[in-house]
Amino acid sequence: MAPWSTLAIPEDGLSRFLAGGDEGTRQYAITVDGATAGVVCTRFPWLKGPYVELLAVLPGHQGHGLGTKALTFVEAEAKRAGARNVWVCASEFNGLARRFYERRGFVEVGTLPDLVTDGFAEVLFRKALA
Repeated sequence: MAPWSTLAIPEDGLSRFLAGGDEGTRQYAITVDGATAGVVCTRFPWLKGPYVELLAVLPGHQGHGLGTKALTFVEAEAKRAGARNVWVCASEFNGLARRFYERRGFVEVGTLPDLVTDGFAEVLFRKALA
């Protein structure tokens, strides 16, 4: 599934990441009628707020507001913890993801070349919380 296929992220590496084990991260399943529809993984604390390390909605479930609901959940949890920001990266080539975050109030703050895979840049976005 793009963008991970474009970035050549191996399936076993993604599986290990989703299995957790890092104290600073949390993994949440996005479910619809008891079936997995996606995942959101956060790292907190990170620059006075959570960093959304991964937000993925499976293709059959995209376009139904699940990504927005996942971000709303992350923002609510961040506010409860007294956070000032929510952070996320999107691959520079991933126009759909970039527009998704921008429409939800995230602002581009920088570009990080070769962060995930050599030859590809990630765009860092910040949403300041009220």
